[in-house]
Parts: sequence; structure tokens; C-alpha cells
Amino acid sequence: MLERELEIFLHGPGGIRRLFIYRRWMFLAPALVLLALASAGAWLWRFEAGYETLAARRQAALGRLVAQKAAAMRLRERMRLLGEEAGRIASFNAKLGIMLDQPAADPGTMGEARTPRMPDAAMGESLGRRLFDFLDALSGRMAREEAAQQMLARSLVERKLEFLAKPTLWPARGYVTSGFGPRRSPFGRGGDFHNGVDIKVPTGSPVYAAGAGRVVEAGTMAGYGFIVIIAHDYGLETVYAHLKKFDVKVGQEVKRGQLIAQSGNSGRSTGAHLHYEVRAGGTPVNPRQYLLD
Repeated sequence: MLERELEIFLHGPGGIRRLFIYRRWMFLAPALVLLALASAGAWLWRFEAGYETLAARRQAALGRLVAQKAAAMRLRERMRLLGEEAGRIASFNAKLGIMLDQPAADPGTMGEARTPRMPDAAMGESLGRRLFDFLDALSGRMAREEAAQQMLARSLVERKLEFLAKPTLWPARGYVTSGFGPRRSPFGRGGDFHNGVDIKVPTGSPVYAAGAGRVVEAGTMAGYGFIVIIAHDYGLETVYAHLKKFDVKVGQEVKRGQLIAQSGNSGRSTGAHLHYEVRAGGTPVNPRQYLLD
């Protein structure tokens, strides 16, 4: 059917001449092309009609993306601040170790301000809210821990000051020839009560303050010879007697372990040694209850 032809002839002076042969499929081809174009136009028109909807969806998606980026930046900043806070607390822990005269604890990675990997935008806002809630809870816990550390630090400072003030250090290194309490008199007159301990050391040996305090006596005293008396907190005093010389003066503040004198044989003594006393409220007590062996 499509093979049928339409021949067009023209009569002229020269006779009959065929101008054109028109087959039937040539009529159908333009019609098919027009139909295809119409179908494509209808298909494209669907997108044209929904352009405003698509544009609105795109704008909304861009808005969500901007909000999620802002949330991610806030999260990054929160983590940075928490890292700095953790570093400060770690440094504070190290100071606590110094207060106890102990090696500072290794803060590990607590003080490293690590920046976390930001969540993908497609994870949604609920994850972001959970992260911020977690950071709020973490911040609160760190604040409580810091408050507890501050209380502990104050307690440690008080304990350290108490430790430094009490006469816990041996004033000289030697061996004890006479302890605290009743004894036979070294001068051959029966028994007597010894108010301190005698430490056998060579003349000129260093004598150290048994605890931190203030010098209230530095001079000579009958029977004691050259003497140094240091007043400590908590109503305690320490006495260092029979000295060769002293290196402190009245009113001077001394630290625990500070050199204050040299041992000798001055006063009423039977040989070179250091006589050491501890007085609580003016009453002699056994120094050994304070000394750390």
C-alpha cells in the first residue's frame, strides 16, 4: 500500500514530461514527525508545569542544608571549647599532683582539642539535637568535676600546709643516744626526765628545721647553750639545743628542711650532739610521734 506512487506529468511544447513521482510513505513521514514532536512537547510540558514546585523544593532543600551547616559549625565550636576546658582541667590535675609533691598525673588525651567528624547532612536534624544534648550533659558533668576538683584542691592545700607546719622531719641525721622520758642522768645524779631526744652527730653537722614556722628564739639559754626555738602552727614549738652556731634570727620565717644551725657541744652537755624537743602548748611531748622515719 505504501509502495503506491503518484506520478505528475506536464504537457508542454516538447511533449509530455514527468516532473515528479510522489510515493504514499512520503505523506505519512511528515505526519509521524509531527506526532513525535507533539508527544515530546506534551512530555516536556509536564516538567514546565511542575517547575515552580521543583524550584520550591530546591529552595527548601538549600535552606535545610544551610541550617545543617550552621549546626555543624556550632557543634565544631562546642567541641573546640570543650577540648580547651578539658585541657585546663588536665593542667589543674597536674597542679594537684605538684601540691602533693608527687609526679603529675599523665593527662593523656584529655586536653587535646579534637575536632569530630561532622555528620552528613542527610542524617537529619534529630541526630544534631542528640549531639547537642550530649554536649550539654558533658559540659554539666565537666563543671561538676571541676567544682569537686576545686574543693579537693583546697583540702589538699590545707593538708599540705598542715604537713609542712608540723615537725615531721628529722632535724639531723645520726643515731639517738637518749630518748624522751625518764632516764638515768648522764651527770651521775640519779634519774631525771628527758624532755626530748639526743641525736649523736659530729660537731658542725647541719641542723634543719623540722617544719615550717617562725623563729621565736635564737641565742643562748642556761643549760641549753646556743639554742633555736621555732614556733609552728597548731600550738607546736621545736627546740634545737647545744649548737655550735645558728644561721637564723628572731622573727625569721623558715621552711621545712631549711638549714638553721650547726650542731655542737655548748651548754650543759657531755659530748657533741643535738638536743631536739617538741612542745605542744608549752608542754614537752615525745618528738617521735611527729617524726617520719
